[in-house]
Amino acid sequence: MSVTENNRYIVQVFVGALSQHYEALSVEASKQTTSEEIVSCIVDRLSLPEGSCGGYELAEVIGDSVGQECKERRLGPSESPVALMLLWPKILHSQQEFYRFYLREKLNDCLWTDSFTMDPQLIRDYFHRFMYQPKDREYPDLCQLPDLNEQTLLENLRARFTAGHIYTYVGSILIAVNPFKFHPIYNPKYVKLYQNRRLGPELPPHIFAVADAAYHCMLKERRNQCIVISGESGSGKTESTNFLLHHLTALSQKGSHGSGVEQTILSAGPVLEGIYSVRPVLEVSDALYRASILSVGPVLEVSDALYRSSILIVGPVLESGCYVLDNVDEKYEFSRLKQSMEMVGFTTEKQRRLFAVLSAVLLLGNVEFQPRKSAYHHDEAVAVRNPEVVALISELLRVKQETLLAALTAKRARASGETLVINYRLPEAIAARDAMAKCLYGALFDWIVLQVNHALLSKKDTLRDHQGHSIGVLDIFGFEDFGLCNSFEQFCINYANEHLQYYFNQHVFKYEQEEYRKEGIRWTNIDFMDNTQCLHLIEGKPSGLLCLLDDQCNFPGATNETLLQKFNSVHKENNFYEIPQRREAAFIVRHYAGKVKYQVTEMREKNLDLMRQDIVGVLKNSSMAFVRELVGADPVAVFRWAIVRAFFRGYFAFHEAGRRQRLGRGEHN
Repeated sequence: MSVTENNRYIVQVFVGALSQHYEALSVEASKQTTSEEIVSCIVDRLSLPEGSCGGYELAEVIGDSVGQECKERRLGPSESPVALMLLWPKILHSQQEFYRFYLREKLNDCLWTDSFTMDPQLIRDYFHRFMYQPKDREYPDLCQLPDLNEQTLLENLRARFTAGHIYTYVGSILIAVNPFKFHPIYNPKYVKLYQNRRLGPELPPHIFAVADAAYHCMLKERRNQCIVISGESGSGKTESTNFLLHHLTALSQKGSHGSGVEQTILSAGPVLEGIYSVRPVLEVSDALYRASILSVGPVLEVSDALYRSSILIVGPVLESGCYVLDNVDEKYEFSRLKQSMEMVGFTTEKQRRLFAVLSAVLLLGNVEFQPRKSAYHHDEAVAVRNPEVVALISELLRVKQETLLAALTAKRARASGETLVINYRLPEAIAARDAMAKCLYGALFDWIVLQVNHALLSKKDTLRDHQGHSIGVLDIFGFEDFGLCNSFEQFCINYANEHLQYYFNQHVFKYEQEEYRKEGIRWTNIDFMDNTQCLHLIEGKPSGLLCLLDDQCNFPGATNETLLQKFNSVHKENNFYEIPQRREAAFIVRHYAGKVKYQVTEMREKNLDLMRQDIVGVLKNSSMAFVRELVGADPVAVFRWAIVRAFFRGYFAFHEAGRRQRLGRGEHN
């Protein structure tokens, strides 16, 4: 028995030979819903003709543990099937014992047929179909499965996916299996097909149906709605979000309050997605860092400097054995990105500055270091192997090449009133380069988000008279496990997912079962994995993993090796923490989704991940105001100051124009 919000229940009714497509249908009902109402609902959904005996009725069938004898009872029109379900035992003695409702044509007036002995062959041929999953059948709604368990669920999803059906319902929930290819089921014909259609058996499961259900639920109940999209990394969440937004936009534009807000939202998607796709470049290994940049190379055609940078980017990438994705028109994708930027409000000049900084970020991945020639035998200082790349970065960011070269290979410190120059070793130089790329990219992305939000607010200001409701679409990033490549980034992402799972556990399991207990509902308590202790392992104070990491980052002389030793000594007895069997620089956390091994290498450096002051100083001296603003202060403060500055510029411009007009009038007089 399933329970939805507002004390609604899912009643499953088997229809047998009355339908060629379904063995059972699920109906949402309350304790007050009558048998007659459920019959009417199913008859309408199946479009059944009038029965030979004057209609249809529900029957309650109870099978014994032997499987040879059944007890059958007709439900009266005013009886409550939900009330009967609550009386059924939660634990059955065997697989042959069952409690079912099924739809049939009306029979005689006798309610109970006691000791109703059925022929064994009839039991195998008829009721066996209700109790076990047929091998040659796939269900569009998992609630229709006669026997719902992990095996039948996975088999049904596999059968549907093999048949080309990537969507499957679980009541009002939609499961999407990523096909990693485009399916032609999202064109305007399908948009129109799924408008004004409730979730149900009339049409195949589709993400458009979820959007339509949320939209009409908002209109009917006059309440804000929310659609949550969850799944592992690479499962297709962002693409699903785009399909939802397109369908919601098509629906909202039909109303009387359609505006440019919808188009701005749609245009913002490709902008944020296009820039955000650079993120994996900035959080994996150095080899992948450079390899992933290929996707930007052929499309950087904003200026001569960007064009030359694209050639340098492609060079080492091709040598590393990477390749361009098939069936991807990068020139078209880039033109689509620029068009979306224009729709959001990015002027040509803003685009030029954005691409200049983004190109500099990507080019930083091509900066290589080599040991510097020195007279000292033990000198580990490094120099830039390819200064021509630094020259391009300097040109893009409008900074001096020699000062940027110096900042990438050395740092300055003051001691006893004197300035000391300390040369970087290879790991320190790489960390300085990567920190510069990440911080520049982070500041750039924050600036883009602020620009998009400002464009939405500007459009929204024109609709002050209309106070409507909204539909929120939450695209949750997925759980990640990259085998031997899990580092600080995956640790942070999985920590966030652990919190989301905790929220899910609290609201779906704990709070719901407490509600059942208050209402006196009889049910079998559902055991679930409580991940509170896993969260405490990660974030607990003062000995959680994050707290220990911060301590080790502030402790003089600490290394990643001492960090791992601290983890192991403090948490070796923790049930959610494991030490690898073989000696390696790693630790294991037992997440709700499974065990993940994290490499401790560079974890301290990534936790700090601060741009060196020498590099900040170089960028603050850029001749491009945009670069100075990105690194100079908090992006929100910079954005607000830009608005204030624009206001005063406009004010003084109007003031000056008025003064000139007054002077002109005086001359004429």
